[in-house]
Order: sequence, then structure tokens, then C-alpha cells
Amino acid sequence: MIPKKLYRQWLNIDISNKCTLQCSECVRTLFKKHGIPLPGKDLNLQQFDKITDFFAGKRIGFCGTFSDPIYNKSFIEMLKMCKEKNIEVCVHTAASHQPIEWYEKAFESNLEAIWQFGIDGLPESSHLYRKNQDGKKLFEVMLKAKNKGLPVSWQFIEFDYNANEIEEAKLLATYYKIDFLLIHSNRNLHATKLEKKTHDFLPKCVYAEKRDLAYSVTGHITPCCWTNASWDQPYLKEIFAEENHIDNFHRIEDVFQTNAWKDFFEMLKNHPDDAPSICKLKCSIPLDIDPEQSEEWFFYSHDNYHD
Repeated sequence: MIPKKLYRQWLNIDISNKCTLQCSECVRTLFKKHGIPLPGKDLNLQQFDKITDFFAGKRIGFCGTFSDPIYNKSFIEMLKMCKEKNIEVCVHTAASHQPIEWYEKAFESNLEAIWQFGIDGLPESSHLYRKNQDGKKLFEVMLKAKNKGLPVSWQFIEFDYNANEIEEAKLLATYYKIDFLLIHSNRNLHATKLEKKTHDFLPKCVYAEKRDLAYSVTGHITPCCWTNASWDQPYLKEIFAEENHIDNFHRIEDVFQTNAWKDFFEMLKNHPDDAPSICKLKCSIPLDIDPEQSEEWFFYSHDNYHD
């Protein structure tokens, strides 16, 4: 059975397959390394209208698995549509190749949208991981958003090259009155992801109130953004089947009544040992978490494998 709380969850949405950055741990880079074509294409306004009808009055996070949202040609119109449907918006962006004038139009289109800027280090050094990013320009864009009265935050992922810049970055954020979101990573710039030793598999899409649904660039609603590139794994490949593409449904809520979705949640609740490996990786409590803090980790943790 699909949990009733599913119908109260929010959406993390990947609206394009385009990005100008070449971050070393991004799935785009890994696909290119292995010669795998990038999937999907831009979400169009007709599809977005269907999605937002279901999520009206809720929240949408524009945070791509394969893309940066600023490269969907209809993004500004989407921001306007969210405002009209009373949808809370959070834009996660790290690319910097749109003109300043474009950003100003985007900010004006929805002055209530939250913008979260991924600048990993002081502006002059963030390009060391965010390859092709103009950190100084993006910092200027962040200040423009702040000056227009939009709620903004600076996302700073800690790496080996920027750990000594954290305190200065915090002071800079304080000076400009910008929220500072520090994400600790268990890898450095030049190393692959470390194995995460875990116990207690507790799938958040079943047990946590705050786990978001996701929309994949392939055109499918998925249980969470972590599954967006896992269409070859057991149970998930049925969710990613062509018949479950959103174009085949009049209403988004009908997606959740498919056998693929019902079987996925029945498995998580009754046969969790059969869960896809991506689920076990992302929803198992790390062994180094104090048992007294496990509940806090479960409900509020940020992903230490954030790209």
C-alpha cells in the first residue's frame, strides 16, 4: 500500500538535461566518462502545468540531477506559473552562464521564490570543483537576488581545497545577511566517494514526513531524487517504464495507482531486504551516528553525497 502521506509530499524536479558545469562527481560527468548518452529533454509548459495542478499549494524544488534549472527555455514562465498556483519555490543553482539581465527577469517573475546558490568555496576558488563556474559572477547574482528582497542562501560543500575558507565565507555571508548552508562531505576533490558503513535501513519515502517526491528528466515521477538515475535497478525499472511516463496520464495522482508504485512500496514495507541498492545506500543510518541522534539524522539530515 502506498502511504497516505505520499499525497502531502513535495516535489524535487529536474526540468532539463543541460548544464555548462563539469563537476567531477556529477552524474553527467560519470555518464560521459562511461560513454552513456544523457537521457531526457526539457520539460515543457504543458507537462509542467499538469505537474503543478497536483502540487498546487505545496512546494517545488528546482534541483536537477542532470541539469541546472536555469537552462530550461521556459524556466521564467514556470516560476510565474508557480506563483499563480500558490506553490512555494526553491531554486537550486550553481551554473553561471546566463546573462545578468536574464537573472533579473527570473527574480522579478516570482519575488517569493527561494534561491539557493551552490558556491563551494570563496567566489574566486569555487570553480576548482564547479568546473566552468564563474564564482565571482554567481556571487554577484546572489547579492542581486538578496537586494531584490528574495530569500537566498549560500550552499557551501566542504572539500579539501576549501576547508580553510569556511570561516571567512561565514563572515562574508553574515556581512551580507545571507543564510549560509554548510554541507560536510566525506570525500575530497580528487577522491571517489568513500564507502559509507551503515545499519538500520529505514526508507524515508515510507517513514519520514519530509521526504520529497521527484520528477526525472526521463519524464517519470520517482520516489525521490536519489532514484532519478537508477532506472536499471529492481523495482525502479518498472517505475521508469515507458507506460509510466507522465504524458500517459491525465492526472499526476494516477501515477501512484500503477502496479509499479504499489509494488515498490509493498516491497519497502514488507520485504526491505529486496530494496534497490540506491535505497539502501541513501536511507540507512550511518554507523558513526550517535544512537541518540539517529532520529534527528533520519528526519533532518542533508545528503553527505550531494554533488
